[in-house]
Amino acid sequence: STQMTCTDAASVELAASLGAKRVVLARELSLDDIAEIAAATDLELEVFVHGALCISYSGQCLTSEAIGGRSANRGACAQSCRLPYELIVDGAVRALGDKAYLLSPQDLEAAQLVPRLAELGVRSLKIEGRLKGPDYVSATTRLYREAAAAAVGEGTPPDETLRTTALQMYSRGSGAGFLTGVDHQRLVEGRGCEHRGIGLGKLVGQRRVRGAVHLVVALTAEVARGDGIVIEGGREGAGELGGRIWRIVVAGREVDGAGPAGQAELWLGPETEVAGLGGLIGHRVFRSSSPTATQRAQKLAQDDRPGAAVIVDVRLGMRGQDVICEGSTREARVRRATVVLDVPPAYDQSPLGEDVARTQLGRLGGTGFHLGDCQVKLPGQAGLPLSALNRARRALVAALAAEGSAGQGEAVPPPRPRIDAPATLAAMLAAALPPAREPPPGGLFLLCRNLEQARAALAAGADGVYLDILELTGTGDAVRALQAEGATFVGVAPPRVRKPGEEKIDRFLRGLAPHAFLVRSLGALGELAERAGEGAFVAIGDFSLNVANRLTAAEVLGRGVHAFTPSFDLDAGQLRELLAGPFAPFAEVVVHHPMPLFHMEHCLIAAELSNGADHRTCGRPCERHQIALRDRAGAEHPVAADVGCRNTVFHGASQSAADIVPALIARGVRRFRIELLREDAAAVSRLVQIYRPLLRGACTPAVVWQTLRSAGEFGSGYGVVRGSLRVITGDARGAD
Repeated sequence: STQMTCTDAASVELAASLGAKRVVLARELSLDDIAEIAAATDLELEVFVHGALCISYSGQCLTSEAIGGRSANRGACAQSCRLPYELIVDGAVRALGDKAYLLSPQDLEAAQLVPRLAELGVRSLKIEGRLKGPDYVSATTRLYREAAAAAVGEGTPPDETLRTTALQMYSRGSGAGFLTGVDHQRLVEGRGCEHRGIGLGKLVGQRRVRGAVHLVVALTAEVARGDGIVIEGGREGAGELGGRIWRIVVAGREVDGAGPAGQAELWLGPETEVAGLGGLIGHRVFRSSSPTATQRAQKLAQDDRPGAAVIVDVRLGMRGQDVICEGSTREARVRRATVVLDVPPAYDQSPLGEDVARTQLGRLGGTGFHLGDCQVKLPGQAGLPLSALNRARRALVAALAAEGSAGQGEAVPPPRPRIDAPATLAAMLAAALPPAREPPPGGLFLLCRNLEQARAALAAGADGVYLDILELTGTGDAVRALQAEGATFVGVAPPRVRKPGEEKIDRFLRGLAPHAFLVRSLGALGELAERAGEGAFVAIGDFSLNVANRLTAAEVLGRGVHAFTPSFDLDAGQLRELLAGPFAPFAEVVVHHPMPLFHMEHCLIAAELSNGADHRTCGRPCERHQIALRDRAGAEHPVAADVGCRNTVFHGASQSAADIVPALIARGVRRFRIELLREDAAAVSRLVQIYRPLLRGACTPAVVWQTLRSAGEFGSGYGVVRGSLRVITGDARGAD
């Protein structure tokens, strides 16, 4: 999945070593990046070509988890990137005119690049379609099916009408995203966050005709009676005007349609309020809906529809201790199949209702089946994970299809495939153990952003530091200075994302002969075994590897990592559960940090403080200014660039795990980390002095919290929070 953040050939090869046959590459890669990866691997590659673009690297977004307890990395994104923000530069609000949606990128539309992707050997095209309607699905699927066929010489390229039909169904503005390279001036327009449709032109005036206000629009696209339009408003859409066209007048004559050149007068009917229209003169006009385009999309769906689907009746019930899913078709020769679900019924979640079961089991599009009756015959309070229902549905379809392929009239017993995931998972969990070696020494370690912080941390009694400094030369100078001053543990932190050609950053950092190296990308993890002889550094798997369970912990440790940082997606109960077994001594838990919310290829600093497209032309304003984003609640979230020129938006309030430190120590956790951002030397020393007594058992979490809250200097002015560690569900996981 793209959630694995595969951005270079080494990460793709790691996926292959785990059994993957195909990898969905990160959406931030260019065609040149994809070409380099394709040349270095035999694994099948899949690339996103259409739909929503996340501003954050998939698998590296912690915003929804930190703010609302909903993990974007596990499919529950709250889309905080689509909200308005103010830009704070060096403590003051920067006026940006009507730009408010600073993290809301335009949608991806790359139909014209399909031939090049085919040349590179890309095997599959991916369309983002979550929560989209059937008209969008039919139009975009046909667009890329025709583009793919033409790319391999089996048809003609799709025409412009098909492309605009697809974009008319849903578009927040569109472009090639990162496929044509990084351009910080192009990706995020900032003036909208929702569907606008097709650009229609510009509002140039108004004319009153018999008491009705006609909008005078300079057209750049076709318009027809019945189309819906929206006139762009000011910041956050203030004053935006929209409606459906009742009348079109061109050169004094009423017409059914016009364009795509010249001017037309549009009347939106008596129910549309157009007061204050003068403030919108000069603003863009969009065709937000088109009955003609919708009819085209619906015809495409009708044309693509296969023959009548076979109705299948489904029943969920029990057989002994097993949950079974039975299906029978409504045909002259009835097909029957039964599958055994791979999980037992659960009694600690909401009971499974027939409406939920019907929704999950009815997702039969493209299978040749259609759900008829759906019965749920489970014990009263029994529930099931939706993922288990999905697996059962796929197994049932396969079984019914297999029976249908047997000869008519043959006495074939109903197949009873059993999904053996429980046994496999149980065996995997039993084998998920750390390697038979001593864990690294314990202690309190600080991740520092400059030499001043590192010196203050060591002077206050920290056991070691990691350096995550913007400039590579600055990192080298700091490592040498600290080692010359007698520091016994100085680690380095490469970028969280490693694209083709950026292996040289890792090589440079390893060449500094650090005591430790934070392994942050799957590519670096995949290469770790090859680096065993390069030095005696301690390899620490960072939170970006998403170690959220014992299976992943065992895999990471088995690849040469000496200790791992548990995922920030875990709440307090889940973290305790992960570290309840033998993995605790191999964990390095981040006990205090500002949560890294978004990790972006898009550089907000370059976009808003320069005219540069990338690091070569931006003039590096990141080195001269401090940037933050102010949200609607007034909280300011710092923005920082890394050595790879990627941005991270950090939560304005630091998160503390003080509450669970005693429980983690009791389980055997020995290594703890504090991550800094903009703290001065005094604040760094104070943090070390606050947490060291807690780690020694010399004070309680309550004392730590009281001190942190009274100090008021550790969260960019917004205090300290429990953040993602709070247990939202209130279930037993939160108990110690």
